[in-house]
Parts: sequence; structure tokens; C-alpha cells
Amino acid sequence: MVDFGDLSEPAILGRLSLIIWALVLVVMLKYVIVIMRADNAAKRIAGIDALVLRTTDRNQRRYLWIMAAGLVGAALFYGDGVITPAISVLSAVEGLKVATPLFEPYVIPISLVLLAGLFLCSGAAPPQSAGCSDR
Repeated sequence: MVDFGDLSEPAILGRLSLIIWALVLVVMLKYVIVIMRADNAAKRIAGIDALVLRTTDRNQRRYLWIMAAGLVGAALFYGDGVITPAISVLSAVEGLKVATPLFEPYVIPISLVLLAGLFLCSGAAPPQSAGCSDR
């Protein structure tokens, strides 16, 4: 018989998590490395969509599906760029609540201040993302 090792619920969930995260990371890396290099004058997703739409006749139904896919992809990408820092900062600040319950009423205000500072300092251009520089 084949021995599959530990078959407890945490072990199975851990293996499933490993498989899912491996797939997510592979797809994400392929997207970032391959797709994000193909841009149209640094317009990224909208640029890629525009390049694909140039080759499609506007009267075809496929044109609308390509446009919708591009818009949904852009919305998901930008939404992810906004929600990921918020979740990370909030979970880190909630760690203060674990250390001492005195910080519980200040978790949201501290998170808001940190996020506002993060987004204000990051600026629109990638070179400014390292800190608050001249504007």
C-alpha cells in the first residue's frame, strides 16, 4: 500500500494551501513578468487592451468581449493595488491590540494615518515610491 503520511485535517489543508499558493504565484509571476512588459507607451493594461482592439473590427461581438475583459482586468489590478496595502497595514496595527488591549480604540485611526502617509508619499511615479521626495 502507498503511505500518504499524515492525513489529519491540518496536514491536508496545508497541502492544499501549498498547491493553491503555488498556482497563484506562478500565474501572478507570469502575468507580471510577461504581460506587464507588453505595454503601449507605458499604459499597461489599458495599453494592452488598446493594442488588441486595434486588430479587431468594431462591429464584431468579440470587440465588446475583449474590451470588457480589459476593463475587468484593469479594475481587478488597480483594486488589488489599493486593497493589499490596506489589509497589510491593518493586520500589522491590529497586532498592537494583541500586545496590549489599550491600543484597541486606536487601531483604525493609526491605520488610516499610516495608509494616508503611504499613499501620499508613494506619489504617481514609481521612482518616488521609496519615500516622500520633491514634488
